Amino acid sequence: MINWYPGHMASARRMLEDNLKIIDAALVMLDARLPYSSRNPDLDRLLKNKKQIYIMNKADLADPDKTKLWLSYFRARGCEAAQMCARSGSRRELLDMINRILRPEVERFRQKGINKTIRLLVCGIPNSGKSTLINMLAGQARAKTGDKPGVTRGKQWIRVGDYMELLDCPGLLWPRLDDQQSALRLAYTGAINDDTLDKEELAVSLVGDLAALYPQLIVQRYGVPAELPPDEAFDAICIKRGFVLKGGRPDRLRGAQTIINELRSGRIGRVTLEQPQNTEEHLD
Repeated sequence: MINWYPGHMASARRMLEDNLKIIDAALVMLDARLPYSSRNPDLDRLLKNKKQIYIMNKADLADPDKTKLWLSYFRARGCEAAQMCARSGSRRELLDMINRILRPEVERFRQKGINKTIRLLVCGIPNSGKSTLINMLAGQARAKTGDKPGVTRGKQWIRVGDYMELLDCPGLLWPRLDDQQSALRLAYTGAINDDTLDKEELAVSLVGDLAALYPQLIVQRYGVPAELPPDEAFDAICIKRGFVLKGGRPDRLRGAQTIINELRSGRIGRVTLEQPQNTEEHLD
């Protein structure tokens, strides 16, 4: 059973609740490789009366055809959504989209003689690129970033442009990860602290999912038949890579770390682990 909800997340949730009254809208960061699993249902409930803009980050690691499907899915339901890579994306393009959505509110206040500052919450699951996005929009390193979940811990307001302030909220999961398939996907991509996981079991599950969704990548990257049972395929990958212990046994820990890291870095290839038609009943 995968579950991870450390104390700082409970504190971050309370901080978010305390600031809801002064927040005008939210940039909700999603992982483009798992747009359903990376959408925090607690945030949906907290922000139900706020304008939300979905940012599908890490699109450079995701299957581009599946990303188009997800963007169409969100837009067909009246949601503002965009894909991007926060580390190398277009600052101007994203700012233009945000301005297009928020400027009518600014103009409405201006007509009343009020210079309105729009306060935008930047939120999402851990390690989804929130602080990287803020630094890109601000044009400089203003928020702490890192490749591990839990880097942002406190409240940070950052000024962007003439009328925007961004609040960097620490990454939030929800207290009970009842959907264990989603929990696995979050663990694959690094949203859950690796120290709480059995990496060998995680890697076997990942190999099985990749073989089902992208069998050609298993063959091309690792040179093993995609139709093998996941446990056998994982051992075969370890041996192919030369990860072998004394007696010829596969070094499963080293193999697990390698496979998981290769997914996270994109070396396996561009993959998306879920698509709208498989998750539609849960999203609506």
